[in-house]
Amino acid sequence: MNRFYVPFQAGLNDIWIDSSESHHIIHVKRLKIGDNIVVFNGMGDEFDAEIEEIKDRRVRIKINHQKIISKENSIGIDIAFAVPKGKRSNFLIQKCTELGVRKLIPTNYARSVVKLKDDCSVKIEKWQKIAIEASKQCGRNTITAIGEVVDFEYFLNAPGSYDLSIFACSQYDSNKLNNTLQEHSKPNNIISFIGPEGGFTSNEIEMAKQKGCKFVSLGQRILRVETAAIAIAAILSYHYLS
Repeated sequence: MNRFYVPFQAGLNDIWIDSSESHHIIHVKRLKIGDNIVVFNGMGDEFDAEIEEIKDRRVRIKINHQKIISKENSIGIDIAFAVPKGKRSNFLIQKCTELGVRKLIPTNYARSVVKLKDDCSVKIEKWQKIAIEASKQCGRNTITAIGEVVDFEYFLNAPGSYDLSIFACSQYDSNKLNNTLQEHSKPNNIISFIGPEGGFTSNEIEMAKQKGCKFVSLGQRILRVETAAIAIAAILSYHYLS
């Protein structure tokens, strides 16, 4: 079934689509009036719909039936990741979206190779589009949110509502991730800090300890940022599988 992202509030019966999705419907999929499609609004809702009208670059659809389908994790998983170089960040966004991560926060660490500035809205918008496309592909009805860029110290000190804060670090006293998760059987919200490949500084480690972060190891090998983020997302999704 052809599946498209249309941000709208549930309850509407007729909707005009005039975004990139209308181009996809008309010129890529070459759908016609009367064809059935599935649309989701990114807020957890999915609908059966029918194309009623195609006019210029716009498509009007009729909502026929709302489907109650949830493919979300039973817990909220957020990841504060160091931005890797090049297109590796695109891969990170795509795969973490497929794995059900709730929010991805690009974070500047002391040893980050790529440090984003406040005026990086174009990059954030691009990442959000990647998350939308990944949600379309994998069948999610909710889209991973891409947060604004933050500095690690600021984010660590900002008020939050996380039940478990995971600090992925190869320190000598880091616990096995599985052991840490066994000690926290029913968290509602988890934040995981994924630092740069150069590692965290001693100052960042000390700040994390003071804030009660749980230091965990992902093994003896040094992982790229995107590998670590995907591994964390997969392990958490599996461990807390509803």
